[in-house]
Amino acid sequence: MPVLIRWDQLAGERWPELADLTADGLVLLVLPHETTVAPLALLAAGVRAVLRDGDGTDELNLARSAVLTGGSYLSRSVASSVGGRPDGDGRGDPASLGPREVETLRCIAQGLTHRQAARRLGVTEQTINTYAKRLRRKLGAANKAELTQRAVELGYLSV
Repeated sequence: MPVLIRWDQLAGERWPELADLTADGLVLLVLPHETTVAPLALLAAGVRAVLRDGDGTDELNLARSAVLTGGSYLSRSVASSVGGRPDGDGRGDPASLGPREVETLRCIAQGLTHRQAARRLGVTEQTINTYAKRLRRKLGAANKAELTQRAVELGYLSV
């Protein structure tokens, strides 16, 4: 089972302690608002999900689900601090992804067809088509490969 840990509750040398914790299990880390630690460095160190104080239960549930299925997760508030703003290249704001869009993104990146994703998520295939179009627009991706690459860059998936 995943372990929920607060960054400010790690004692002494945080990085070595974090390394020990991630070696022993699946770690979901909560960052206080004033913390400036790089979320992608935390993922690289073995943390499986990074959330921020105030993220709701929906974010926690998405993080837990991602971790339990072998992925990693950055909450919307954390992802927005990792370059989630429009940058002039046509990409939208990934922080605006809804929970169902994130679930759809993960299904697509896992190589599921739209029909398989629809069955898994309990929606129609047309709904998945709509989510996929919206995701390509928001993330500035032309195809599934680019969509998967952006999902990894933003921390929605691990490689």
